Amino acid sequence: MEKRYWSLLLVGALLGTTACQNGNKQQTEDQSTGLETPIKTEVPKLIIDSLTDDKGNKLNLTFDNAAGTATLIFGKDTIHMIQDTTASGIQYSNENYTFTEHQAEAILTKNGTVVFFKSK
Repeated sequence: MEKRYWSLLLVGALLGTTACQNGNKQQTEDQSTGLETPIKTEVPKLIIDSLTDDKGNKLNLTFDNAAGTATLIFGKDTIHMIQDTTASGIQYSNENYTFTEHQAEAILTKNGTVVFFKSK
């Protein structure tokens, strides 16, 4: 009886481990073929937005996620930037400008001076 108990316990543990490992996969079953396919989450290639600060200054933003670039229009300036790596939030920069957005605060600086600030 004791041998049977340990065998059942071992089989249960193996099945539980296998179920946990397979349960974490994000997959869906294709209804037409019955095959599992991974869930795809696509990030939009282009994101277009605009912000207005407390002073009434408008900042138009176009982000190209595929190229890792951003084009900002601020006043009469059209600013082209390249995406920088950050731990959180976003940052784009060029030789004169830096644009950061983190925790609902957008900041554009020119040569280290804040020229646009928007707290959402």
